[in-house]
Amino acid sequence: MKRQLRRWTTLASVLASVLIVVAIAAFSGLFGSGSQGDAAAAGPAEIKGTATVTTTEATQGSLSPTALAYGTVSSSPDHTFVIALQHDGVFKSVDVHDGDPVRTGQTLVTVTNAPANTSAYEQAQSAVNFATQDLARVQRMFNEQLATNDQLGTARKALADAQLQLEAQRKLGAGEAVETIRAPFDGVITGLMAVPGDKVQAGTTIATVSSRSDVVVQLNIEPEDAAKLKPGAAVKLASPFLGSQEIDAKLTSVGANVDPKSFLVKAVAQVPAAAGAHLTLGTTLVAHIDLPAQQGILVPRTALLEDDSGSYIFTISEDTAHKQNVKVLAETNDMALIDNFDPALGTKVVVSGNAELDDDTPVQEAKS
Repeated sequence: MKRQLRRWTTLASVLASVLIVVAIAAFSGLFGSGSQGDAAAAGPAEIKGTATVTTTEATQGSLSPTALAYGTVSSSPDHTFVIALQHDGVFKSVDVHDGDPVRTGQTLVTVTNAPANTSAYEQAQSAVNFATQDLARVQRMFNEQLATNDQLGTARKALADAQLQLEAQRKLGAGEAVETIRAPFDGVITGLMAVPGDKVQAGTTIATVSSRSDVVVQLNIEPEDAAKLKPGAAVKLASPFLGSQEIDAKLTSVGANVDPKSFLVKAVAQVPAAAGAHLTLGTTLVAHIDLPAQQGILVPRTALLEDDSGSYIFTISEDTAHKQNVKVLAETNDMALIDNFDPALGTKVVVSGNAELDDDTPVQEAKS
């Protein structure tokens, strides 16, 4: 009996093992076929789709690039008058403020002469009086043949020298107790350095009168742009205070050296009188300066893309996008002039939808 029970137990174990193996095989087959199905379904998804793009024909042409610069409005040097006293004195009154507009002949300051100036003038006047009397004496002696021609000539020269010294003192203003300084023309007072009661030394600049009828803009230009510019180049000036209005001007000079502080080149643009009358001296303006035109391939700026290797575009040939690395020669707001363009890769340039393209991407053109 025990032997029979042992045989049934062994048979049951074998049957259980067989059932487990069959179940594992069936399970693996079921899920294995599912994975293969997923892989088959994923295959078509990896195939690149066709991109829809907008293109335009690249053309041969020229473009005038624009240099950007900033500048300050100032009076022309030809119409800027520097006021400097020719003698020591004391400011008696100051009738204007820095920045005031002034009219021709308007009183700016009055200066009381220093005692030393009055003394120098009196000495010069006294020397003229003495030389005049001495010449008259020598002339009488010469008439009586008591003096020679040389003595008469010496007396005449002494009087002439004394008169020159007196005239020099008059030009310095030494002959007046109080000197009044007036505006030489219509303009604006700038750099005023005068306070009533302060002493002032000869040669000291106390103010500048700047004309508003002859205005220039002192520009600072990048050296690589300045090297391409010559006097006469067209300039468009703009300012936040002018709104959308632009002022047409021209370059009158371009510096030949780089400023050691700003590392820029100085240039001057002449502003038309009608426009300059509405500009405030010292205002900062933005200048767009036309550079000489260059030749190359013209494409819209929207066609340009950039990566680590530089600028590139996509062209279309046989319904396929081709990446072309290019060199940008010049740009404006809407166009770009490029070099290294290969027409064999297509002359149609992608201007819309190019950001999603890769080299050799299948494309179709958008229907208009």
